Amino acid sequence: MNSTLELPQYLELAGSALSLFFNVFLFYIITKFSRPEYGSYRILMLVMTSLYVVYSAIEAIVLPSYFVFEYNYFLFTTNFIEYQVISQVLIVTFCAVFGCMQVVLAAQFIYRFLSVAGYNYLREKYFKGRRHTVWVFSTVIFFINWFVVAWLIFGNRGDHPRELAIAVEDRFGRNISDMAFTLVTYAQIDSIGKLMLKYIDISMILYLIFCASIPMTISLFCGIKTWLKIQFTISLAAKSQHLQRQERQLFFALLTQFSIPFLGNTVPMLILFLCPAFHVSTEPYTNYICMLVPFYPVFDAMATTLIIKDYYRGVLKLLGFSPHSQNSSMSNGGQIPPPNSLYMKGSSAISMEIGSIQMNRLDSQL
Repeated sequence: MNSTLELPQYLELAGSALSLFFNVFLFYIITKFSRPEYGSYRILMLVMTSLYVVYSAIEAIVLPSYFVFEYNYFLFTTNFIEYQVISQVLIVTFCAVFGCMQVVLAAQFIYRFLSVAGYNYLREKYFKGRRHTVWVFSTVIFFINWFVVAWLIFGNRGDHPRELAIAVEDRFGRNISDMAFTLVTYAQIDSIGKLMLKYIDISMILYLIFCASIPMTISLFCGIKTWLKIQFTISLAAKSQHLQRQERQLFFALLTQFSIPFLGNTVPMLILFLCPAFHVSTEPYTNYICMLVPFYPVFDAMATTLIIKDYYRGVLKLLGFSPHSQNSSMSNGGQIPPPNSLYMKGSSAISMEIGSIQMNRLDSQL
């Protein structure tokens, strides 16, 4: 461990360790307590959890640090610095995994919308068996895309600005040529004081922002459509207390699933990407802006565990508590209750209750 770590790096290490623990534990919970009815959504959650594990493991190994200086965005490793080549691969992979997580999150929202909207044909076509190829291929393409751009354009190629090298030496006491990093330089000032734009870096960072915006937009669109579909379906029947409670829970699930990655990762990264483009300095608070980045996988894992009742009850069972009383589990005449994942039961439970209400109204008319 590097003895010169600062407070943000220690907090980052703590967040990464917690993320590793919670997501490895969640991976076990998903494999053990998922019902067969969860189908492909179980696979999507496992993939997302695995990406969180990889992301947090890299974070714990190299401890990425951020430095904004003039027109430069500088992401470098503060640990594992004795092995520059390996550290360089890890820091670039760290960036690429971020792109993968956006795609898997979008796939989760697409799957949920298809389930709630009743588009079973499309859901079976693209999220079952070998037909997983579509979103798996998209995830791989995004990983390769981010990795290649980060490695070839923003990686350590030895052509960094001289003023940045001096600032890094003064601030961190390290030679920039011997560091593993990714660097975005929007502009440089030449010897006569003229501002020279770095068109390649600008175009590539805009390209990556565009790539990241695609799955985020899909997630937001499908989340809104899912919520509107739930409200429309519930509005067809008199809202029972059960449906009102389920409506609130589904809304909370959608809001949590989107807002945690967006606020915990996307917003801080956008701030650090855009500030040097406008010559806005965030020092000495740059690393504090990103303090939530290592913690947001923790919040996401906890939210998933608490929102999906099967996983919540599974955790209670592992801890030795009774997850559900016998009376409540046998409330329907001794029948086993239906699957209670909030993600999977939305349309089916609502449709069953609407059908029951419509049948009662028909009986009363006859």
